[in-house]
Amino acid sequence: MATRKNPTKEFLQAVGSKIRYYRQKRNLTLENLGEYIGLDKGNVHRIEAGKNITLLTLLKISRFLGVDAEKLVNNNVKVSVGDAENLVDSKKRARTLTKSKTKSKSKKKVSKKK
Repeated sequence: MATRKNPTKEFLQAVGSKIRYYRQKRNLTLENLGEYIGLDKGNVHRIEAGKNITLLTLLKISRFLGVDAEKLVNNNVKVSVGDAENLVDSKKRARTLTKSKTKSKSKKKVSKKK
């Protein structure tokens, strides 16, 4: 039996696919949707590709597309609370790592100026 690598990402990709489906079904562009919800087309594309989305953004999208939010999130992917917590933890670790690299680079620049 094959195990899924990341059910949270799989869930977000399924939501993004549904958003894309309903947007295209209504002959709307990424720009059309983005203007309504207050995002540029690149961020709308990221949502459709399965990147994380806020509840407020999901509700705006749902309203603009004329589709119940439940329809957008209802799929066959099962995500546990633990799966979601793991995603949040991994994002926190990545942010911390990025911040420490940025601090390290800025310290090197300061020491070179002296």
